[in-house]
Amino acid sequence: MSNTLANAHALFCGLKAAPSYLAQLDIGDEARRDLMDARQKVRSELRAAANAISFKDEYWQGEWNSASKRGLRLRVEVKFMTQGSFAYKTINDPARQKQEIDLDDGMYVPVEFLDNGQPALTAKGLFDFVVTALTPLAAREGWQGVVTKQNCVRVNLWDGAHLDIPIYSIPRDRFVQITEALAKSFSDTKLTRTAMMDSYRLPPDKIMLARKDGTWIQSDPQKLQDWVDGRILMYGAVYRRLCRFFKGWRDHTWQDSPLSSLCLMCAIDQALLEFSNEMGGLPTNERDDYLFLEVAKRLPNILQKEVSNPVLDSCLNAWEDDVRRDIVAVASALSAEMASALERTGDAEQVVRKLRSVFGKRMPYRPDAVKIAGNQIAAIVHATPAKNPAPLVIASTSG
Repeated sequence: MSNTLANAHALFCGLKAAPSYLAQLDIGDEARRDLMDARQKVRSELRAAANAISFKDEYWQGEWNSASKRGLRLRVEVKFMTQGSFAYKTINDPARQKQEIDLDDGMYVPVEFLDNGQPALTAKGLFDFVVTALTPLAAREGWQGVVTKQNCVRVNLWDGAHLDIPIYSIPRDRFVQITEALAKSFSDTKLTRTAMMDSYRLPPDKIMLARKDGTWIQSDPQKLQDWVDGRILMYGAVYRRLCRFFKGWRDHTWQDSPLSSLCLMCAIDQALLEFSNEMGGLPTNERDDYLFLEVAKRLPNILQKEVSNPVLDSCLNAWEDDVRRDIVAVASALSAEMASALERTGDAEQVVRKLRSVFGKRMPYRPDAVKIAGNQIAAIVHATPAKNPAPLVIASTSG
């Protein structure tokens, strides 16, 4: 199923004496410790500051925005859950200067809901609360500052890293019921925490995301986590590795690109489904180079069409026509260069050079780790070389 002239799997994830490409993508223990330390400081600051929310009328709306209700407001306690690439385990170290590690840490606020289905706390008030609480912390820590984005508050930590805090409200009464049920279940049974959380999860329509413009929208980040977990269950750990490889290719190719990580993850899913249907079975975890090639061959056609968000009614590649043409052209060049490296190159050193043109210097220069199918070399050498377009490397893309 995976016959190619060159086998470069070891370069992707199988090297033992030197770091493979996958290992080169890791952010490193020190960077991870620094990020986790910053996350803990942010969480502690927000937990401590949240005690004052119930006393400030400007944070509340509806019937709760009055002095008469002040004594009836219960204490506000915030909860946190990391999401995004850190939760999916697809985080990569940046390939270029000014690219950044993005740590998403959702803040959940259990609170009363109004009769109209809106949280009693205002979206704008919670944005102001987070900015007010974290600005002094950022100054003390020497971080670069706190800014607001459309769907989160961003803490710019240092060059190459930031922490995003999306803000969610959940119904206090339902949260209390779940907390009590979980506590009782943990004491009565030996079910795993994951199984218990699945049994007592909040309904997705009861989780509201605050936006900078003051509106609330329904948004359950756990649905996307479930989707990612489902892909890994279906394809195996290779799905996560492929996501990291394609993100590494994107970040080496563009300084900044509208080709989002989620769009890539959905495109990889589509490509693996097509591959599985054509081959009559799911891919193995033993030839990452070959699977990358097979996904790369299908990527231009997938990106040419609409790629849908798997959990929301939205398009992930609603690009301008010129942007789409650029991205599809670069994806086509990727496919051609990968095919040339693995299917038409009988020299291990040339294989490595071609792969490094795609992935950059983080792809190990280890020709000795590339296996060449010897009985095919003569035929390849005497064959007329295929004319492939040169790989396109674009410094930046608007969008």
